[in-house]
Amino acid sequence: MKHFIRSILLSFLILSANAALAESAQPVGEYIVHFNALPTEALPPQVAKAYHITRSKNRGLLNVSVVKKGKNIQGVEADIDVTATNLSGQMRPIKLRKIEEQNAIYYIGDFRVSNEETLNFKIRVKTPDGASETIQLSQQFFTD
Repeated sequence: MKHFIRSILLSFLILSANAALAESAQPVGEYIVHFNALPTEALPPQVAKAYHITRSKNRGLLNVSVVKKGKNIQGVEADIDVTATNLSGQMRPIKLRKIEEQNAIYYIGDFRVSNEETLNFKIRVKTPDGASETIQLSQQFFTD
């Protein structure tokens, strides 16, 4: 059952990304970094419960995954550090948790948001081959 719920979460995050919820991908060396941000309220209740994520209009979720380029997409571990800054310049670190599955590794972190708040994320990634990059993501959240 837990594997099923994890598969739902991964599928949901991928589908959410394709639904224009600020999903992006960026090559870093021999790898591709995928990242997106969305309100936790958008998660199905069973997925939020399985991962101890509070579903709320006032909480956001950042999802980051790193995959090796090639035919067989394989998730890999990476060193990832994230900070978010709002338009007033208030900075907050985003603590990520690593989730591992069969061929997938992804990192998730949740955080508080205010209505119409725009967060600018700095995602610092160091891949297994030592390549590093700082990726920028901007996402506005609506709580009303």
